[in-house]
Amino acid sequence: MRRPEDSPWVDEDPFLVLHPFMWEEFELQGTALLVYARIFGFCKGGGSFYESRSGTARFLGVSERSVIRAVNQLEERGLIEEVGEPWRRDGFMTRNYALACLPDSLVLPSDDNLSPPDISGAARERRGDMDGREGVPDWHLKSKE
Repeated sequence: MRRPEDSPWVDEDPFLVLHPFMWEEFELQGTALLVYARIFGFCKGGGSFYESRSGTARFLGVSERSVIRAVNQLEERGLIEEVGEPWRRDGFMTRNYALACLPDSLVLPSDDNLSPPDISGAARERRGDMDGREGVPDWHLKSKE
């Protein structure tokens, strides 16, 4: 058995997340589903996708021509859109894509799952462990806002 650090994917993104909306609502399948999932992984937080088509093909284990067809299909259906101007990296031109729409059923997690602290009781009479005059310092109770 190989150790995880000997994996061929150590330096690459080792997974691809398929969400049910991709096949249920967008009715994607095959290579188009995989390419959309790859693009979604990069763009879901508002980013963009600029991996080369050959790089995407290599990652997915499909032909570059299949990736080109899938990208064209996704653009035609209005699921992704080319943003900005194509740019050159190391002499090779690459295009930049972003998500054009998201399904209504998708709820993306926020970056901050914490609610602001409750400071409404900060000035109340202290009881129990808080009997000391100092209590909790004011800087600790300040809201993030």
